[in-house]
Amino acid sequence: MNNKRIFGWLTLDMVIFVAVNIFLIANFGNRLSTLSNIGFFKLLVLGLAVYRAANILSNEVITKPLRSPFVDETEKNGKVVEIPKRSGALRAFGLLIYCPSCTGVWLAAAIVYAYIFWPTPTFVISMLLALSAIERIVSGILGWFRHNS
Repeated sequence: MNNKRIFGWLTLDMVIFVAVNIFLIANFGNRLSTLSNIGFFKLLVLGLAVYRAANILSNEVITKPLRSPFVDETEKNGKVVEIPKRSGALRAFGLLIYCPSCTGVWLAAAIVYAYIFWPTPTFVISMLLALSAIERIVSGILGWFRHNS
């Protein structure tokens, strides 16, 4: 597979991301002062929310219908796994949605702007996602100890 073909689509994604941010900052920059009072606790909650939301979108069964237009299923080592489509825009979006770090950047922007426009509802939803993230982290740690003891 020639990955150079996908660079155009990935570049388009970056251009769209930057353009959306420039547009929102240029048109709603006066609301950015909302972010100046975010303390460590709120930043932690919002950060954990982004982590969990990206994980849910990229990996969880419940969001499989959202990923399905952009990925194919294949069998590896006896397990069914998702891989991005083979070419074009669908492959580019598949690469992005399948990558929690990539998806997290878009979700971080969405959560920041949602917090600017609707601080209380966004924080409540973020708190739910953050608690779910903490549960996943603790579960992973406990599973590691069980496996290694």
